[in-house]
Amino acid sequence: MLKVALVVALLSMGFAIADAQYVVVLKNGRQLTVQNYREEGSMIKFSGLGGELAISKDQIQTIRRAEASESAGSRPLSLDDRPGKNPPEPAPTAVQPPQAKPPATVSIEQQQAKQRAAEAKAYEDRLKNLTAQLKELRDRYSLITRGNQGPDPSFFTTQEAFKGQQDDLLSRLRDAQNRAQGLPTGSAATSPQFSLDAPPAYTEKQRELSDLRARIGQIENERQRVIDEMRGKGFEVGSLFLE
Repeated sequence: MLKVALVVALLSMGFAIADAQYVVVLKNGRQLTVQNYREEGSMIKFSGLGGELAISKDQIQTIRRAEASESAGSRPLSLDDRPGKNPPEPAPTAVQPPQAKPPATVSIEQQQAKQRAAEAKAYEDRLKNLTAQLKELRDRYSLITRGNQGPDPSFFTTQEAFKGQQDDLLSRLRDAQNRAQGLPTGSAATSPQFSLDAPPAYTEKQRELSDLRARIGQIENERQRVIDEMRGKGFEVGSLFLE
């Protein structure tokens, strides 16, 4: 390749003042104009610069007669003028890194709305939990005193149902007697020492019913407090009431 380039350069200088008769197109895309040439074996030889130069045939694409515009007074094609030469590539453009999007600003109103939604959710969860506890306690109390669960009334048709109702009445009576003397009720009740008019002691079932009523009352009060707070803050509570 170096030899071919040297030949092209020499021919370009040597034939600059001559009338070119032929255009030699090389396989690498270069072209050169010469007055004449001859074949000798595997070589093509050109005369010029007081000597003879040779190019191997396997380096040549074709040899054609020069057009009038190529030979009449025009300079030979130089290496930079050859047809098919790739145009200079444009300078690379600097790629700007993607700009990070600024974080979306949250208005004060949006922050307040988000906080209010979280507060409402906390109230709803608390109310649902209290409602579930209250329902469980009421069902248990109904099962002991009536033999069934739920708010529907029942008829006492069994001995167990009658016994449960009697325990309920006596348990309420014991509560009233203890409160009248300033004494605790249910499991916390103890017979005062040296009392001449001590209330009768609870049976195990009566004590259990007294404790259940006390716990139900606590849950009802707590639940009502939560409902009142929700109403005061404008939160929806209608769908969370017990049937």
